Amino acid sequence: MYTADIVYKEGLPTLANKREVIRAKAPECFLEAQDFRNNDTELIYTCYRMPYADVFGVELDGGKIHTYRKIAGEYNEVEGIFPDGHYTLVESSRDQGGPERQNSQYIDLWKLALEPSSTDFVRLTRWGDYEGYKASNPVVSPDGQWIAFQSARNDEPAGVGHGIFLLKLKK
Repeated sequence: MYTADIVYKEGLPTLANKREVIRAKAPECFLEAQDFRNNDTELIYTCYRMPYADVFGVELDGGKIHTYRKIAGEYNEVEGIFPDGHYTLVESSRDQGGPERQNSQYIDLWKLALEPSSTDFVRLTRWGDYEGYKASNPVVSPDGQWIAFQSARNDEPAGVGHGIFLLKLKK
């Protein structure tokens, strides 16, 4: 993963100050950036180790890596970060049954505190309680009071959805 500045030269965008932040250790881990936090000093990302995934952060200055959620046999894909930067949404296979159901096909949405090896992990949806369904692709409203997400079938490719839902969060 890289960071860079977008600058315009003669009206055309180009990248300047390109810098490698972290390199994946493929095939052990494939990376997907999610968002910045802490005044853009840390990048939150997912490490995919198929069929599982984990939540990490990397400090942009110095490269220190923080492990937020890495559980053997559990799929945890980081999604929208709350405006305060202290929490994020996670698509997780936790509580979805036995080992054969601990992958990206069997997920619900959870709220994770961004603390190293966090145990502050709260389930927000129960779509996975209904055979064949999952909740996915959540985003947090700018005021942190709502999340929007989609209903999906667990036998369809990632990103395919069947309706957008709003969930009011408790204060």
